[in-house]
Amino acid sequence: MKNAVRTGIFGIIIAVLVVSFYFYLSKRMTSGSEETKAPTQVSTMDEVLEKNFSTQYPGTPRSVIQWYNKIVLLYHDEDTTDQQLVDLCDQAQKLFDDELLKLNPRDNYIASVRSDRESFAAADRKIVSTDVCDSADVSYFTNDRKDYAYVVASYFETEGSGYTRVYQKYCLRKDADNHWKILAFTLCDKEGNITGTTTFPTADTTP
Repeated sequence: MKNAVRTGIFGIIIAVLVVSFYFYLSKRMTSGSEETKAPTQVSTMDEVLEKNFSTQYPGTPRSVIQWYNKIVLLYHDEDTTDQQLVDLCDQAQKLFDDELLKLNPRDNYIASVRSDRESFAAADRKIVSTDVCDSADVSYFTNDRKDYAYVVASYFETEGSGYTRVYQKYCLRKDADNHWKILAFTLCDKEGNITGTTTFPTADTTP
């Protein structure tokens, strides 16, 4: 009788262990499956700062300005730290033509971006979103055997309870590595007519 009781208890223990192990494996497999399926969340900040422009440079003038606009939005994000701001400036300058870099040495450029950020904050001014003209609206031309492109971008801004849309025209030049680099930019209207003071190169008129 005692042997029968012992056998019964032993059987119950074995059953409990088997069931427990089954639930453990099921939970682990489910958890692992969920981890595999869960997408990795990458912030825009991480995307921009981890972008290697040396090996993955944007292929078109339009995509260059799209990346630059991502940086501009982060300049004015209130969560951006000062160190991130410096790193963003370094990324932005990788998109600049050598002539533009000469006009904006690293320290001067960082100081200018800080100043703009402070001015925006003081005026309760924010850049809410940006847009870039369609690929079909990018204009290309040649000047002195060098390739140029014009790209128009818009910036939807709020200031207090008001809002406005600002347009900028970018001139990009292809460098020796066939990379489109930002040469200059200035204010313009919706149609791309320059309203700022920057003078852009124009297409050669001689044959």
